[in-house]
Amino acid sequence: MTQLVISRAADSDRVQESAEYRLAHYRVYDEDGFASSFAVGSPENATMASVAAFLCEKFEGCAGTGYESKDLVVLLGHRIVAVVRRGRDGHPVVTTFED
Repeated sequence: MTQLVISRAADSDRVQESAEYRLAHYRVYDEDGFASSFAVGSPENATMASVAAFLCEKFEGCAGTGYESKDLVVLLGHRIVAVVRRGRDGHPVVTTFED
């Protein structure tokens, strides 16, 4: 998977997403709003497993290198497909919701 820089648009709290975009990307949000996205198709070919692995790897990073240990929700289309949160031992815990 392509290495991503995690960033937010400072001038807007909302990210405009078309229906096509929602179906073609895993979208990640934290308490502050949009955090990042991962394309299901080329070139990333993201899967739920690869997205979860990346989020866990970058969970504790800060200053643009990670998610600052914030709880995360992952959506695909209109569905919540996963939640990543800090576990009791301080490490990220992934809960997936699959049909």
